Amino acid sequence: MFDYTVQTSQSIDQAVESITNSLKDESFGVLWDFDVKETLHKKGFEDFEESYRILEVCNPRAAKEVLAMESKVSYFLPCKIVVYESGGQTNIGMPRPTVLMDHIENNDVKNFARDIEETMKQAIDRAK
Repeated sequence: MFDYTVQTSQSIDQAVESITNSLKDESFGVLWDFDVKETLHKKGFEDFEESYRILEVCNPRAAKEVLAMESKVSYFLPCKIVVYESGGQTNIGMPRPTVLMDHIENNDVKNFARDIEETMKQAIDRAK
C-alpha cells in the first residue's frame, strides 16, 4: 500500500486539530491547510460535498538533513497528511515516505524515510 490511513470518530475539524497538535510533538509544523471543498465552492462548484483537508507538513531539521543527502527528495516535500470523510467516517492518512523514496537510489535516504514514516504514523495514531 502506498498510504497509511486510520479511521477516527472525530469530525474533520477535530481530526485536523488533533493531528496538528500530535505533529507538533514531533517537531512538525503545518505549512498549509488546503480545504478542498471550500476552495471548489469558491470556484463555483457548489455541488462538491465531500470534505477533504490536505495538510502540508514539515520538520525543518529533517528536511535540511535529507536534502543534504539527495536533492531530488525535494520533489516529495513537504510531507502530506490528508483528513477526509468517506462513507460517513473520518480518515487521517498520508502517503508512505518509504514508498515515495523507493524511487531514490540512496540507502541513507531510504533509511531516513523509514524513520520519518514511523514518526508520522505514531503522530497519526495518537491523533485518532
